[in-house]
This record gives sequence, C-alpha cells and structure tokens, in this order.
Amino acid sequence: MVPIILTDYDQAMHEIFKIVEYYNHKRRHSSLNYLTPIHYFRRNPEELLRIRESKIEKARILRRERNMKERKGGETAGTVS
Repeated sequence: MVPIILTDYDQAMHEIFKIVEYYNHKRRHSSLNYLTPIHYFRRNPEELLRIRESKIEKARILRRERNMKERKGGETAGTVS
C-alpha cells in the first residue's frame, strides 16, 4: 500500500470518507458473521445468513456431484470404491 501524502483538509476528509466507506460497506466482519455492517444493521441478518447457508449447501451438492462424476470417469469398469 502506497502512503498518501495529504496536502489539505479536503483531501484528508476525502481519504477518511473512503476508509469509513470501505469499513462499513465492503469489509466483512467476523463479529457480524462475516456480513458487512451496512448489511447487518440495515437489513435482516438472519435472512442474509439463511441465503448464504442455502448457497453453501447448493455448492456442496454440486461439488459432490462433480467429484462423483470425476471418480466414475477415472475408474475401470466393474470396480467399486
């Protein structure tokens, strides 16, 4: 990260705004179950967590199916693992 040399008050305020914006809108916080503060406090965190869990479960199923296809493709006929 390149240090920023501040030359005036307006530039300092702009840089502070960017840091606060990142912290509240983009950075996921472990104490908020890896949600951003804006999502946690302005939306329904329980619903967001349910949606996340649903996506994770779908990804697990797809990964399991993909792994099974890869295993079947690499096995010789008649063998069972």
